[in-house]
Amino acid sequence: MNYTPLIQSPWRTEPKNEHDMPDVWCSASRLRPHIDAWRAWLQGRSMGRWLLFEPDPAAFTAALLALWETGRSAVLASDDRSETLARLVSKVDGRIEGVPSPAAAPLPAPVDIDAQAEAVVLYTSGSTGEPAMHAKSFAQLANELDCHAQLWPLECHAVISQVSHQHIYGFFAGILRPLCHGLPFCGADSRYPEPMAARLGEAQAANRETLLVSSPAQLSRLPDHIDWQAAPPSLVLSSGAPLALTDAERCEHLLGAPVIELYGSTETGGIARRRQTQGTVWTPLSGVETRETQGLLELRSPFLPAEYQAPNVWWAQQDRVEITNAGFQLLGRADRVTKVAGKRVSLSSIERHLSQLPQVEAAHCVDLARRDGRVGVVVAMPRDQLPYQHEARRELIRSMHTHLTTLLEAVVIPRYWRFVEQIPVNRQSKHDHGNIRRLFADLDNPRIARWLGERSDSEDQRQIFLEIPERLCYLDGHFKGFPLVPGVVLVQWAVEHARSTFSEPGEFRGVERLKFQKIVRPGQRLTLNLTRKADSISFSYDSPQGRHATGRVRLVTERDDG
Repeated sequence: MNYTPLIQSPWRTEPKNEHDMPDVWCSASRLRPHIDAWRAWLQGRSMGRWLLFEPDPAAFTAALLALWETGRSAVLASDDRSETLARLVSKVDGRIEGVPSPAAAPLPAPVDIDAQAEAVVLYTSGSTGEPAMHAKSFAQLANELDCHAQLWPLECHAVISQVSHQHIYGFFAGILRPLCHGLPFCGADSRYPEPMAARLGEAQAANRETLLVSSPAQLSRLPDHIDWQAAPPSLVLSSGAPLALTDAERCEHLLGAPVIELYGSTETGGIARRRQTQGTVWTPLSGVETRETQGLLELRSPFLPAEYQAPNVWWAQQDRVEITNAGFQLLGRADRVTKVAGKRVSLSSIERHLSQLPQVEAAHCVDLARRDGRVGVVVAMPRDQLPYQHEARRELIRSMHTHLTTLLEAVVIPRYWRFVEQIPVNRQSKHDHGNIRRLFADLDNPRIARWLGERSDSEDQRQIFLEIPERLCYLDGHFKGFPLVPGVVLVQWAVEHARSTFSEPGEFRGVERLKFQKIVRPGQRLTLNLTRKADSISFSYDSPQGRHATGRVRLVTERDDG
């Protein structure tokens, strides 16, 4: 097997056949002059930790290896927002910036790598929502690279990465693996389908098989208009978030290659693998031991920090699991940190940022487990601050989005917004998760109004707060260019809510005293008022514009039956 352990600085060996790829590809020999330029630039500067953010994989790798060859470690920022970098500056001894001049004088030999020395520090959201830094030693990285080399050997391959090397998965699979195997690799524009297809074609032209390092966000959007079978990869790795089974099946069909999912975290490294088209159970990686304690996953692993290598010391993972004979089933997260498009994000931090706004009384983020991976948020506001029209709602979302843009990466900002007077709670005054999810039920049912909560003044009266979704199916063709909610739909909703609101309301006999006073348009916010009497349920739809519709639903009574 063509593999050199990380500890032996494999980029300094002379790999075979690495010059057969176009210049867009990275290779060790092409990197060496740039590594030496950074080594010369670092002479006389501080040792310790250096901040590194560089989107280009070649420039990133050259700077990284120069830090390692001069006895320093790299701190990888998760993004390059000014707030993130400013927060990290005080935690590092220097920052890699610009492009160094070529080395003009002979350089001392690179330092030998100490297996126990710190190699890299990754910056993520912690389980408490506070930013956390996680150091990785060379031994941790080397142990995991050895494991991957045994599971998925790479010989005459090329590696294409669609994911950021600023995060552990892209860093490990897209940069370190090809370096240890002496293989060409590329990233950058490969996250887009057409350039990725071009890179696959280049690898095939050089008689190389291809490892594709991807993510659910990328694979779920894989277009079918490209002839992927013309130059298919030999293996696809996916990590960063769960991959939908339908996406796994579709990608294997389009690409003609197995799709292997990797489960792990920045803190733990890789934990387990699966090929979902052959089963949903996760199989632990070589050397990883797992067990379940109080419903949560615990593990021992050679990829964990040194303090977890002692006997009987287990790492507690905040994932709920069910242990099986072949491995384990994942049942979801137990903490308030989730992954959005492969990026870890603290839902609590989003809530805190929104709560800084003067009109926000409370905020609660929801991982909706939707295919697009985006989260929803429920924002509680005073009644007079709530949006009652489409334009007002759009402007409110825009202003809150702008506020979050200064604090978060765009992809982790909530996509689905619900504005309410009060976040639903149960009788113990704790969040009512069932009703919180009900706020988003219209996303999966285009026939219903958006439920935004309700209030009851008595057993026989109920106020239900509704909003008209822009995707409501009844708006199609009613009318073109000026969509309106049909009156019959308002009646249908009133009957459905009456059935679900009042226990044993009786048999519905018909609707009477029906009046439609004002039109109802998409984006409009309404209050449905229900009042139950012995033989009927009266309803009305109201908004700040006035009354929109009224009516009465007749109920079958004993006298009617007689």
